[in-house]
Amino acid sequence: MLDLVIRNGLVVDGSGSTPFPADIGIEGDRIAAVGALSDASAARVIDATGRIVTPGFIDTHSHTDFTVLGNPTQESTVRQGVTTEVVGNCGIGCYPLSELSRSAAVDRLRGLAYDGPVEWRSFGDFWTTVARAGTSANFASFVPHNAVRAAAGVRGPEFDADQLRRMVADVEEAMEAGAIGLSTGLEFEPGRLATADELRILAQTVGRHHGIYVSHMRNRDVAIAAALDEFLDLARAAGGRGQCSHLNVRHNTGAPEGAWSRAVERLERERAAGMDVFADATPMRTGDGTMAAILPPWLMADGPAVAAERLRDVDVRRRARDDGDRYWRFIAAGEWHRVRLLGSPEYPALCGLTFPEIAKQLGCDEWDAFFHILVAAGENIEGPGMIGELFTEEMSVGHVSHPLFLLGADTMSARVDGPLSLQTRHPLHFAAHTHILVHHVREVGALSLEEAVRKMTSMVADRFGLRDRGRLRTGAFADVAVIDFEGLAEVSTIERPLAYARGVEHVLVNGVAVVDDADHTGARPGRFLAPSGA
Repeated sequence: MLDLVIRNGLVVDGSGSTPFPADIGIEGDRIAAVGALSDASAARVIDATGRIVTPGFIDTHSHTDFTVLGNPTQESTVRQGVTTEVVGNCGIGCYPLSELSRSAAVDRLRGLAYDGPVEWRSFGDFWTTVARAGTSANFASFVPHNAVRAAAGVRGPEFDADQLRRMVADVEEAMEAGAIGLSTGLEFEPGRLATADELRILAQTVGRHHGIYVSHMRNRDVAIAAALDEFLDLARAAGGRGQCSHLNVRHNTGAPEGAWSRAVERLERERAAGMDVFADATPMRTGDGTMAAILPPWLMADGPAVAAERLRDVDVRRRARDDGDRYWRFIAAGEWHRVRLLGSPEYPALCGLTFPEIAKQLGCDEWDAFFHILVAAGENIEGPGMIGELFTEEMSVGHVSHPLFLLGADTMSARVDGPLSLQTRHPLHFAAHTHILVHHVREVGALSLEEAVRKMTSMVADRFGLRDRGRLRTGAFADVAVIDFEGLAEVSTIERPLAYARGVEHVLVNGVAVVDDADHTGARPGRFLAPSGA
């Protein structure tokens, strides 16, 4: 007898093939059969008539490693059919840690609803801690470079031999513990001050373990070509395997005409020449980021607490404003109406407002309102986030539909209630994957249903070596979603973000129901997934 049969659904199997009617039989944590199973006996039957049945989605680019300890049921993502999240992206994370970096990590995690002990040291220690608590979905992870630097006490461009040995050792440990590769965030502190020599040594370390170098590049506007050159050089140092995180160009930021198309063409040429390089992108026109990413390097050089204190000084604010023409360059151009406050534990009532609205409430201009929020954050200055109107519709469709692009939310799993809801007020947290199916497939037709599902399942699993994931076939792990495709709705909006998407009726992770009849079951069957061969 089978444990479960999903009957009469339209199977979109993750391969990119045409959907077909079939039943899915599940035994334990694996798919036992795909086909006509009307005569099969099962302990439970789900009637999927009028529904599509897909592999559980794999979020290519997530930051849920920051929220998983405070939100282990991963409410907002599993309710969309996500069964695996790939984390440790953009060079940012809370592992590895040392006594040099632990305090800042504690502050960041406290702001994201986790109030438990922060005792881990290494990459492996962190994931052991997570496994002990349990998670509703699976995880795979990169080792984040900024965390590696911070744990070694490296903030500026210089490092000594002991610090280098420590960084290499932490990357080695992570790769041996099952990391996919190394991620860098070269627009963020402290990674943006890293030299080519440092990055090359760490990329080579990853290459020895057949890992992937993934990067949030130094620039995606006026200097995107040079940033892409650096990315490709480092991917070569890692053995030729690279992933360019959210390769896009924000509109009205001074980027050369056609910069995105030329960057993508460059990747295509490198692939044709033998490099194993891909890119990923978010599916929405809006996005979020950290407010501190706008701050100039000199201000952050002595650490977050010192930077927050310095920003109390009027002259420091003036200089920071003059030197802040980076990251979201349209801010320096005065386009504050494109920016909203995403999260600030100190100012929850201001979250969701545009900066002109915030400035009016605080009785100051937008820059002073911006600095005021960062000062209030103190040592957690890298915690407050912002929402920006970043891309044109043409750019968004181009990201999603291009064959070299995988798809990811670039956010953290969230909740509609509790303290975490104060930090996750963007539809990407609640509806990124639903948006792909609703907007890009059903409304716009930028992708076929089967291709969209492939980009969110087998394409990701194959890319990151997640064996037996991402396809509905006999022997694969039973990560499965049953979806009312016509009834799918995003619900969450910029103005009213705290709402779960609708239309995903059942979700299985390793054969265990985490969503049943559209409600979260509370189950935590998730696992840490090391790439095959690790």
